[in-house]
Amino acid sequence: MSEETESTELASELVLEQMEADDPAYKELHWHKLVAFFTLIMALLAAIGGLLSGITAQEAQLEKIEEISALTVLEGDRVSTEILKTKHELLTNLGEIPNEKELETIREFEKEIEEKEIEVAQEERLAQLTGQTHLVFAISVTIIAAGISISGMSVIVQQKWLWVAGMMLGAVGAVGAVGVVMGVISMLN
Repeated sequence: MSEETESTELASELVLEQMEADDPAYKELHWHKLVAFFTLIMALLAAIGGLLSGITAQEAQLEKIEEISALTVLEGDRVSTEILKTKHELLTNLGEIPNEKELETIREFEKEIEEKEIEVAQEERLAQLTGQTHLVFAISVTIIAAGISISGMSVIVQQKWLWVAGMMLGAVGAVGAVGVVMGVISMLN
């Protein structure tokens, strides 16, 4: 490289450094770029949180349907058992001998009822957990969205402290969403 080229590059670098040091507009532009960058990150986190919120809402509805279905079967078995028991009580009161096969059916129904009660309780807990997970994701997305809005306002009113407040809100929302994901993962293991 020639001396002229080197000196031109050196001069350009010195001029740029001086502009950065002296020009408040250059510093302002740099701050605005940081706000834009971190706001984009928060928007990405909000989009992911919104997706997860939607997925968990759908899962909560499906689990509630499964719980209701299991409850319906359980109640049907209870009614059938009560009908057979009542029939046997009536036959016994009339002096007739109840059918031994029906007594076995009653015992089977009672055993199935016990198993289904456990299944229904598990379905209910799972539906509640999924509903709570959805709620935390939804709240996290709302908090991140507030952080995005406040960060954007900081540029308009030229107040860096608003940007810091927006970043802190975004961090709280992100931590909430990540905490839920980690909790669900640990429960699955």
